[in-house]
Amino acid sequence: MRSPTPVAVGSLVLLAGLVAALVVREAPRAGGERPLVVYVAASLRPAMTLVAADYEAATGRRVELRFGASEDLLARVEFPSASDPADAFLPADDSYLRLATERGLIAETVPLSVMRAVVLLPPTDKQRRSVTAWADLIRPGTRVSLANEGAAVGKLVRSRLTATGKWNELPPANVHGAGTVTDSANATPVGAVDAAIVWDAVARNYPAQPMLELPELAGIRADVKIGRLKQARDPDAAAAFVRYVAGPGFARFRELGFPEWVGK
Repeated sequence: MRSPTPVAVGSLVLLAGLVAALVVREAPRAGGERPLVVYVAASLRPAMTLVAADYEAATGRRVELRFGASEDLLARVEFPSASDPADAFLPADDSYLRLATERGLIAETVPLSVMRAVVLLPPTDKQRRSVTAWADLIRPGTRVSLANEGAAVGKLVRSRLTATGKWNELPPANVHGAGTVTDSANATPVGAVDAAIVWDAVARNYPAQPMLELPELAGIRADVKIGRLKQARDPDAAAAFVRYVAGPGFARFRELGFPEWVGK
């Protein structure tokens, strides 16, 4: 009977390592509970980071937040990893929750707040040109950062401005695309762009920079709601977390300037 060759031994070791890795991934965390996994729009990162930390401190249950553009997150919710399904989904706008509901992914939704589109400017000492009105944004050469259509602000701003005839006024060369609303806002502190169209909740994270509310952007609003997913492995724990976010956890949103939910 032949002894295993070095190659065969190596293959067995590799296989054992992969199996061990899968076992570790599937194993519950300390205390016998897996962490809650929540997909969150980039615009809501500051508030949800605080909420998750508070929830962990209060309950001992770990919460893992996965951030990104709302459309990308929807795709990840619709086609979850078999070993890592999400428990809750918090996009920047409830249009993504409606799509998820139509696809049979949502067990319940709970309203939280609203966000509105504004213009974030660089710090005064970094401003290359003055921007005080829509006419300044559409001047040739003005650099305007706007998230791609995969992000809620990118989709809703383009849709609204197209409907009002304003999008065609904005020269394509003026628009500097960004992955998420946070990426767009981050282009302003160093003066990489002359302005960024972002949510007001995001602009408030840059208190040293001017923020403009333009009539052309009036009515562009994101309805912020959180959804509990049917794929949640522990539906009761997922429901408890959703209730916490909308209840005690909303104090963190309020601290960051988010208004109470008002229906349309």
